[in-house]
This record gives sequence, structure tokens and C-alpha cells, in this order.
Amino acid sequence: MREQREDVAPETGATVENLGTREQSQGGRQPVPWSLRQTLTGVLLTLAPWLVFSLGSTALLGSSTTSAQTVIPRQLDVIMGVAVFIVSSLLEGVFLIAPLVVVMRLRAPGANWRERLGWLGLRRTAPGPALVVVIVGLGAALAGSVLYSWIVTTLNLPLQTNTDTLLAQGRSQPFTTLGLLAAAALVAPICEEIFFRGFTFPGLLKGMSLLPAILLSSALFGVAHADLGSLIPLFIIGLALAWARWRTDSLWPGVIIHMANNTLAAVTIIPLLFK
Repeated sequence: MREQREDVAPETGATVENLGTREQSQGGRQPVPWSLRQTLTGVLLTLAPWLVFSLGSTALLGSSTTSAQTVIPRQLDVIMGVAVFIVSSLLEGVFLIAPLVVVMRLRAPGANWRERLGWLGLRRTAPGPALVVVIVGLGAALAGSVLYSWIVTTLNLPLQTNTDTLLAQGRSQPFTTLGLLAAAALVAPICEEIFFRGFTFPGLLKGMSLLPAILLSSALFGVAHADLGSLIPLFIIGLALAWARWRTDSLWPGVIIHMANNTLAAVTIIPLLFK
């Protein structure tokens, strides 16, 4: 018989119960030891300043569109590309703060760092079922993006996606744009998956059923990008990523889907930067 374990979580007085007694109630998915209140606090403290910064940056860049169209020397563009990659990667690291603080501060005697990271979904999963989830999830995400682009083009809607913005910038600053694309393909999938699917989504499951948790976490994922033109496809991708997290009880299939989606987008843009 598996031994019963109860540990006290900080601030809320909640207990970290033996996972074996609760897995059955969530379809075999391991519940996380932080509370819904801790989840919502982490989301608020992360996304509120992030949105203020993102919207402020967008407004600032929008007011200087003429300078963005100015062709800069190639050497300066390369330097800016490297700098943009570093800065973008550091900014993405903001999404790691709340999950790591909560996980590492939980009072769970005997839980080592590997087990704590496992709470965030950084654990192994069966490769066969995970591959199926990756194929289905990536297919759904790409299909949603293609359908959205077709609707926008067919109806001639006045919506500009982040891809359109990158293409506009890339005409004058190709290497700077390349730095943004590299950060989006290599760094963002890891940091954002840890926050939205490793921390937020399973935390929401502590206070709501599966479907509302998937919908809310996907909506937060879309809003966090502060891009109205891309909100719907981001929401669709968020649905696929949350489903992958729930289906495999691991973060890695979602990271692969997220990384593949962003990489495919970058691959379609890069040839257009260096025409």
C-alpha cells in the first residue's frame, strides 16, 4: 500500500496530499500542490505588468513607424539582431518567476528539486501517445491559423497579425527581425509553456472543471501577447496546448507543439526578409 503523505503549503494552509489518492478523481492526471488562490495571484502579478509593458512598447513603436522603415547599415542590423534576441529571451524569463517561486517555496518535506519541477509538468511521458498528441495538437493549431487567415483575407477584415508586423519591420531590419523570430522559436515556447500550461492551467483545475480551465488558460495566453489581430489564432493554439498538457500529464509535448508552430511561422517569414 502506498504511504500517505500530507505536507502544508505556504500561506493558504492547504495540504499536499498523497498523489495516489487523488489521481483517480482527475482521470489519472496528477494534481498540483498549489492552490487556486496562489495561481490567480501569480497570474495577476505576472500578466498585469507584462501587459502594461507590451502595450506601452507597441504604442511607442507605432509612433515611430517612419524610423522603423529606414534601412540601417547591415553591421548595425546584425548587432541589433543579437541584442534583440538576448533582451527578448530575458523578457520571456519573466514568465518563469511566479511558477518557480511558488513551487520552490511550497513546504513539502522530502520533495527534491526534480519532484518540484515535475509538478510543473517537466516530467517524462510515454513517447508513443505523446507523438500522437503532438501530431494532433500541431495539426489543430496550424489548421486554426490557416482558417483564420483565410477568413481575414476573404472578408478583407482590417486586422494585422504579428506576422504582418514582423514582415513590415523585416524589409528594413532583417537581422533584427531574425533575432525576434529566433527568440520566439527557441525561448518563448519553454518559458510560456511553464507559465501557462505548467503553472496556470493545472492551478485553475483546483477550482474549476476541465473545460473552463482550458478555455480560461487559453484566453489568458492569447491576451498576454497583446496582439488583437492574432488573438483568435493564439486562443486556438492555447486550446491545443492545454489539451496536450492534460492528455499527457507532461509539459514536453506542448513545448514541442509550441516550438514547431513558431518555427514553421519563422521559416515562412525568413525567406521574405532577405529578398
